Amino acid sequence: MSAEPIAPGRLGGTLGAIAVPARMRATMLRRSLREHPGPTVAGLVGLLAAAWLIRYALRGDPHTLGLLAGAWVLGWIVLPLLLGGGRGRVRPAHLRLEPIGGVPAAIGLLAASAIGIGPAVSLVALAALPVHAARHGTVAVLVTAGGAVLLWLLGLIGSAIALEVVGHAGGPAGALLTGIFTGTAMGVAGSLWAVFPWVSVLLVAAPQEVVRAMAYVPSAWPVAAATGPTGQGVRRITALVGIVALCAAAYIMLVRRVIAAGAPFRPRRTAAASPAGAEREWLGWVPAATRAVVGRELRAWTRHPLRLQYLAFAVVYGALLAGLPLLSDVDLLLPWAGPLAVLGAAAMSAGLVGLDGTALWLPLTTPNGERAEVRGRALAWLVLVTPIGVLLTVAGIIVAPDVDPLAALCTLPALLGAGAAVPVWVSLLRVRPVADPRHPTAADNPTDIVSVLVATAAGLLAAAPVLALVVWGPPPAAPLLPLVGLLGGAAAWWGGVWLADERLARRGTAVLAAAGQRSRPPETALPLTWDVQWYRENKSTAWALGLLTVGWIPVIPQGLMPLAFGIDSGWIVAGHLDGGARTSVGLAMVGLGVAMLLTGLVLWDRRPQPGGPPQTAPPG
Repeated sequence: MSAEPIAPGRLGGTLGAIAVPARMRATMLRRSLREHPGPTVAGLVGLLAAAWLIRYALRGDPHTLGLLAGAWVLGWIVLPLLLGGGRGRVRPAHLRLEPIGGVPAAIGLLAASAIGIGPAVSLVALAALPVHAARHGTVAVLVTAGGAVLLWLLGLIGSAIALEVVGHAGGPAGALLTGIFTGTAMGVAGSLWAVFPWVSVLLVAAPQEVVRAMAYVPSAWPVAAATGPTGQGVRRITALVGIVALCAAAYIMLVRRVIAAGAPFRPRRTAAASPAGAEREWLGWVPAATRAVVGRELRAWTRHPLRLQYLAFAVVYGALLAGLPLLSDVDLLLPWAGPLAVLGAAAMSAGLVGLDGTALWLPLTTPNGERAEVRGRALAWLVLVTPIGVLLTVAGIIVAPDVDPLAALCTLPALLGAGAAVPVWVSLLRVRPVADPRHPTAADNPTDIVSVLVATAAGLLAAAPVLALVVWGPPPAAPLLPLVGLLGGAAAWWGGVWLADERLARRGTAVLAAAGQRSRPPETALPLTWDVQWYRENKSTAWALGLLTVGWIPVIPQGLMPLAFGIDSGWIVAGHLDGGARTSVGLAMVGLGVAMLLTGLVLWDRRPQPGGPPQTAPPG
């Protein structure tokens, strides 16, 4: 009997507890908007994108609209993981000391997550669905509006789950996502010539294969439910409600776990060190000291966030550069997915010593430790990257059986040999320490443009004999290509190992001192806007940036693409010529690009350094 007067009090207490995270989030957002204009600018950009989506919904294709809506929701879930969206967010751990249950806490946290610029802009963007359905009547508008709200809830709950799980799962998960995202962005940017025609066709009318696939994509269900048969529409809306309910249940379980234990998952138990019997079986021919370095490096590659990020970037970037041309029915590059990924992995490995901090003292204080360190690093990279390169190459050959894969297969060992050894030397030659090697972040970048270019050029130089024999060699010389590739890789391996040995043996203390610095030398500050005065005072830096940016255009699109791959396009100069004139113009373009890049490197090294001696102004 006494339960009746107590129930309203309990209900009020529960509602008050639910409102606490929302008030916290509103206060944090209000202060953040006063101090930092970044979220406001991002919100304006998002509103412009949402306005374009609504405008497209007026007359656009319904299947393409569903695809764009799904991409928006997926971006809402993934992008905060990459851009630090978890900052300023109320998390379940903040409520551990509050007298609140799992369900009210989850509702309050979701209400807090809904307060912000991102959710508001996403709700505006998803309004494109009922706008598109307006042509089919009022009932269609109501159905698609309900579906849009369900998609909005799906993005809201999915983003909360992703931020909580990935944020507490440690750096590797976030690093992999960051590498995949950046590799995808760079791969699409490098294949715009193939992506743009496909996007143009998609915006006009979705191809039949896309139409069939969209039947299984939840973002297309609201419009399909409003325009299709009634029974099918009911089933799709019910399925969408079920997906949202499952996500909500998963989030409630996650919040309960965090409130009870402080983390969404139990900490992983550290396995006891097992004897290296397996390593001795497949690396028995390697000296014990080198084998120990190999084991350490392989563990570092699978556990260090930045190494995982670099590896994921290289794999995705290489695969997309070779695979995206399929959108324009060009399959010539598919067998080159493996070599491109290997070349990218070598470029991203050109500064790994800077991640190790003062751990480099171990090989310096061990007899013959320098030799074991260099060979162990190179061998570990080879063991890790070789299967990736081979798998991508074989996959490209299977997908494009009509393309001759001999050049790609023979180039692969040359790139592997150079990529394993030369980046070790480059990372010892140009050490860029990180602020805290024990707690690396995505902002830590131990490589620079010079290191990347040197590592890339080494791979291209090792593969040059194979490419030259493919382009200009007589047909009877084709059986020699595998041998030439192996010899090029072996020569690059030997040269890189020898240079790294010399560097570490003779300048080991200098390398250790550089790697142990807590802060880097000040970098040249580059303006984010057009600053005429800065360009006048830093002409060499400005020219270096321009040459290093533009110099790749003569080398790859204007030179290597028509010479090595026979790719022609309206803007490729050599593609309009035949015979010797085509070859001469292509070689001239490569030479011009190499000269521009070398000049840019020289000017970059001669740029004025901050904190250096002041330069006297010229008289007058």
